[in-house]
Amino acid sequence: MRRTLATLTISALSVGVIGCADMRHRAGVDYARNVAWPQPFRGADSNSVVAPFDVMRDNGWRENNTLGTSLFSSQHALNEAGAIKVQWIVTQAPINQRIVYVKAGNTEQETSARVESVQLAVSQLIPSGPLPQILVTEIEPATSSGAYQTLVHRALVKTTPTPRLSKFTGLNAPSQQTVAPNAGESK
Repeated sequence: MRRTLATLTISALSVGVIGCADMRHRAGVDYARNVAWPQPFRGADSNSVVAPFDVMRDNGWRENNTLGTSLFSSQHALNEAGAIKVQWIVTQAPINQRIVYVKAGNTEQETSARVESVQLAVSQLIPSGPLPQILVTEIEPATSSGAYQTLVHRALVKTTPTPRLSKFTGLNAPSQQTVAPNAGESK
């Protein structure tokens, strides 16, 4: 019984010592963290603020680089406007944004015909070397037809008033002096 009691006492003391040492260690860590604050957290805070803008930028490039339904013919081949857009994406877009997104068709055959047409156009533009990714998307880009845009532009031009200068008043009238003040002086 004494031996068991002695063992329990020694165990309790060792646990207390270990617990005390652990508590001192945690206090030291907490102190160091409090002294260093806010430096260790600035990077994470900055990243959390910038991350939504990175997502928005990438979504904008995705919408810009998406070939919608209007850029394919009824046989699901690229039309002339689609070929020009593919050329721009492959040659002018920033290198890390040279990804071509193809709007999926109604069937798997339509989608594969569209992707094959885009692959052919890309391979003609870049005969050797790595080709940009071509990905299928379900998101139709927000676009309108060229005929509609022409109507909107013509209506804007038609309704824009002709520019006119306001009548001169004493405050904004030009100077009556027609000769430079020092024009009569000779050197």
